[in-house]
Amino acid sequence: MGIGCSSFAHLEDNEYLKRLSSNVSISENDPFWNQLFSFTLSAPRDRNEAILLEEATETFCKMLVDHNQHTGNFTSLLKVFLSRFSELKSSAECDDQLFIWQSKNAMFVIQHLCKFLAENTTEMKMMEQFGARSLVERQKDLTSGSVFEGTENVNYAHELLSSLMDIIIHVPILDFTYSLHIEALNTILVLLSVQMFVPSPGDNGPIYRILMTGQCAAKANNFMRALLQNFIEQRPSPEAGSRENGGGSFVIGFASAVASGLWSALKLGGNKDGGVSKELTSELGPPTIGRQSALLILALINHQSYVDPTGQPFVNPYKTALCCFRHVQGQLQGPSNGKQKGSLPSFHINLSRLYGTACSVQVYESSTLLLYSLLHGNQDVKAFVLSKTDIDSLVTPILQILYFAPSQNSHHIYMALIILLMFTEDDHFNKYVHDIRLPTVPWYTDRILSDISLGDLIILVVIRTIQFNMSRMRDRYLHTNCLAALANMSAHFRSLHPYAAQRIFSLVTLLTKKYRKLTEKVLALMATSDTPGTVSDASATSSEQAEIDMEPERDYASNLKVLEEVLRMLLEIVNSCLTGGALRHNANLVYALLQRREAFDQLRLHTVYQDVLQNIDTVINFFTGRLDQLNQQTMTTDEVHSVIKDATVQLPSHRLHKFPDLKFRYVEEDSPEEFFVPYVWSLIFNKSGLFWNPGCVQLFALES
Repeated sequence: MGIGCSSFAHLEDNEYLKRLSSNVSISENDPFWNQLFSFTLSAPRDRNEAILLEEATETFCKMLVDHNQHTGNFTSLLKVFLSRFSELKSSAECDDQLFIWQSKNAMFVIQHLCKFLAENTTEMKMMEQFGARSLVERQKDLTSGSVFEGTENVNYAHELLSSLMDIIIHVPILDFTYSLHIEALNTILVLLSVQMFVPSPGDNGPIYRILMTGQCAAKANNFMRALLQNFIEQRPSPEAGSRENGGGSFVIGFASAVASGLWSALKLGGNKDGGVSKELTSELGPPTIGRQSALLILALINHQSYVDPTGQPFVNPYKTALCCFRHVQGQLQGPSNGKQKGSLPSFHINLSRLYGTACSVQVYESSTLLLYSLLHGNQDVKAFVLSKTDIDSLVTPILQILYFAPSQNSHHIYMALIILLMFTEDDHFNKYVHDIRLPTVPWYTDRILSDISLGDLIILVVIRTIQFNMSRMRDRYLHTNCLAALANMSAHFRSLHPYAAQRIFSLVTLLTKKYRKLTEKVLALMATSDTPGTVSDASATSSEQAEIDMEPERDYASNLKVLEEVLRMLLEIVNSCLTGGALRHNANLVYALLQRREAFDQLRLHTVYQDVLQNIDTVINFFTGRLDQLNQQTMTTDEVHSVIKDATVQLPSHRLHKFPDLKFRYVEEDSPEEFFVPYVWSLIFNKSGLFWNPGCVQLFALES
């Protein structure tokens, strides 16, 4: 780094890095710093380039850390950056691109060193580096006698974090300040990444305490507003070659050189296609301010609350800010319910624009998780979203995530499904989705869909997700949430599309067949274990082999129990569609039921289903009887539908047993940080464009 450094290959011989990491102290007033910050090196764009950078600078980082307690050079680096900080806003307003560019470079150096510390030392040792003082300074203290006055050393981690927050809050985002904001966001993420390198999600070390208390916590509302505004605006990264640093004239001795933008086209050691690794293609190229802001929001709000050593409860100020903000046109008071009742709003933001952005970026896993956090944590956001007449603009991308489940991360599927479940908790939503007509659904390729309601599409995709889960994931939690969403909607099914109605009973047929086969296997295994002679055979085997032999029986019995619960729940959903006032609006559902009535024959043999089959049998017998009364050998589909439609208003309601309304609500489990903290940091590890040493990660299992 420094003037003239334009590739990773040159770093090992770079004189500025050698001096920075040497055992000689560098004063913060030394011209060296301006020279160091005038490097023309692009930050790594993929893992190949990141590895090159790590290899080229590892020795310098180790030497700097080893010498810092004597030289204080890292501390001097921090002080130089902090001295520049107060001028950043005015420099942006005055179009001082050189100053902004050098400050961005300073942050990049700090960030790289902090990442090395986070990966290779404990958090406490990392904090010691932020307060190290040179031997020269300590000797001055001895000479002046100030060492005896009890003055504590300054730890610059506090000032660094506070300054980074102020950059994001106050410095305007322009083409030439874009990378400054990226580096500020990335540096905070790097400092918080100490969480990744410990096995427990409940890290409450010094860095998190700095952010969650004191002057940083006092800025939480403004900071979260700035981050959320960044997410809403989704500013694209400036194109390579944009005027980020003011051109070549700023680089001394390089008439044709231009100080590179953060993501300019420097290609080293990559593949033929540019070296972009496969795991990054889903999050699309260089990091943007919007995406990094979303990741930082998630990292901050999912840090758990705790009780400090004095016994005082600690409340996460960033999570509180996210729960308490309001629409720009909303009331001045805080939430009308919940823990924040009567409190003032943390800030105001345009929810219409937030909704528009949320609709457009659900392809990103971080955006889906942020949407979940907003809906679950902020009741005003949830109410606003559910009031939208174009709710299909948000629900359709969520359904696409579920539809393409085979290519999605399992956590992404869970979050999309939970969002859908939270929507179905609202009766207005459940009714309104059947009024929204979709002329076509081009991404639904199982069959051509035209003039279908949003409610029909939800049913089709959720049923498809259940079938996918049965064949691939076999996750009981996923089954439960799929069925809970359908159950919440079931009493409001109206004028179902014939295909949606058919898929409901196709699922019943499929599950019934699986139930029969599993029952036969369990009975066969039980019969085998009871057969005379098997005891002596078993005694001849080792105890380990006996345990292995028992595994299939345990698996089959467990799977049978899960399938039994799923089938019963599905039958309760069918009951909900057929009772109350729903029946007269669902002629297509009755038609599909009559077509698939044989599927229920097997279930009648099991007492566990007797009560939920009563209404289904009543409906089947009633409509079959009406059709038989016509005494016609053949009838067209339209004629059958006409008979069913006329008969739906004639079925006496007292003949159908009324079951309790199916109502399910999503409740976050106890200790949610055990799931969300590793999940968030796995997203940051994979999607942020920052590159950490995978061998140092302890918080979560890395994908193979």
